[in-house]
Amino acid sequence: MKNTLLLITTVAALAASAFAHERITIGPKGGRVIYLDSPTVPNVEFAVNKDGRAEVALLDKDRKPIALTGQNIIVTAGPRASAKKLTVEKQGDTFLTEPLPAGAPYTTVIQIKETPAAKALTARVEYDPTPAKSGKPAYLDDSVNESSGPDIQVPDSLEGIFGLINQHHGELNQNFTQKKYEALDEVTQAFPVLLKALPAKAGNKQAVVQTQVDGLVKNLTAIAQANAARALPSARADLESFQTGLVTLKKNFPDKVANAAPPE
Repeated sequence: MKNTLLLITTVAALAASAFAHERITIGPKGGRVIYLDSPTVPNVEFAVNKDGRAEVALLDKDRKPIALTGQNIIVTAGPRASAKKLTVEKQGDTFLTEPLPAGAPYTTVIQIKETPAAKALTARVEYDPTPAKSGKPAYLDDSVNESSGPDIQVPDSLEGIFGLINQHHGELNQNFTQKKYEALDEVTQAFPVLLKALPAKAGNKQAVVQTQVDGLVKNLTAIAQANAARALPSARADLESFQTGLVTLKKNFPDKVANAAPPE
């Protein structure tokens, strides 16, 4: 058991080091979502309107706008040599800045304070309004999400499926440990799609594999919920259960297939 778990962990670690998913998450107002390490303000949404003014909304764990009461933000934007703090006003549940400086692309920094005495949270967004191939501004070009998350393409072969499972297992461990919330979001969306393809390819073990997959998907759901709430320690037991369950699941398939390398 220890040797099997060590092999799975090694394969997963190598997979995580070789692959990473670029991800752009779009919020309810059509802006770019920046993930924060905060249970009270887990997300910030950033967009630039037709007047060139930044619109910033604070979002809860369900990515719904948080009502603005005593919160304040500082927005710093512009090329590095001439970046400046922008004037900000509140309009409903959104902060609105003065027009952004010319010279993009550049990094825009948003500092959020829930109260005057609170420690500031910092969000950074690479503001690049250059049109991408999709026609959207580059900073909002979510076409980079194609074939990832819930839209991941499932390979035809069993070995191909396990190659992606091993890749995502490595990413799951790494992103959980390092609190890479956006990347972990993608992994917990893609993983169930891959796992659910296994029972149909398990031959006479289909019923057993289906039960095991259901348990693993339940673990992933709990991890995803804890991730959204920025409460990952509460899902540690689910992560450990997932590790053990994946070991058990792989025993239903030949070792060479179950420990297949990720695709190049």
